[in-house]
Amino acid sequence: MTTARSNASAPSPRRRRLPRLSRGLCLAATLGAVGLGAQVVSSQAEAGVPRVLRPGTRPMAFLLGLGPSWGFRDRYRRGGYNDGPGNGCDDGNPYCRGGFYGGFNAFKLTQEFMGHFSGNASGPALGILMNQEFSGPYFGLNIAPKFTYDIQIKRDLGLYISPSFSLGYHLTSYRGGYYSYYGYDSANYHAVNTQVGVAVKLMLDDRWLVWVQAPNLNMDIGPNRYYCNDAFGCSGTYFRGRIEFLLGGGVTF
Repeated sequence: MTTARSNASAPSPRRRRLPRLSRGLCLAATLGAVGLGAQVVSSQAEAGVPRVLRPGTRPMAFLLGLGPSWGFRDRYRRGGYNDGPGNGCDDGNPYCRGGFYGGFNAFKLTQEFMGHFSGNASGPALGILMNQEFSGPYFGLNIAPKFTYDIQIKRDLGLYISPSFSLGYHLTSYRGGYYSYYGYDSANYHAVNTQVGVAVKLMLDDRWLVWVQAPNLNMDIGPNRYYCNDAFGCSGTYFRGRIEFLLGGGVTF
């Protein structure tokens, strides 16, 4: 009898293990649910901005662009010729209205290499700017260091407002026969070039970007030697101003 009773009471420890096991499973399920919920909440919080439009993490960029360039101001003086009240070209000379090739809608190409001090795609940056301008027999070239400040307008969005300033060298080269009567079938003019503008940039997949710069103010300032030869004396300073609309793309690395 004693042996039978002891055998009958033996299964009770096994029954006590079942509540412990169930409590452990419930705790694990609860922790798993909490972790999954945290991931869901985090993903929902980030769902407002697609991943492809996230801010850039790469500090270097190479940009390419193009667009029209319109002249709005041209001032030069040649002693004894066209010295009117404005000390510049008369309205009968289409090569002078709005700039010696500002009177035409010049086509502009632009290239830029830049690097940010912040280690990502925002903040101050220094770079090298190069432009080519085409208008009939006139060709323009700009080479200049450029300062840009990329301002990220939303924390989780790779959209930037980018004011910029450059100061460097300008070359205008003329190849044509319009002034061959005066002895210069070709001529080169050297000046200082400065550009001020504001661009909007959008980052794509932390690698590519697209941008629009409007307006871009482009100015050439230098000694008035463009139309000088033995027949005319020259004096004063030459100034040419242009307004430009540029757009393009780029890659970051």
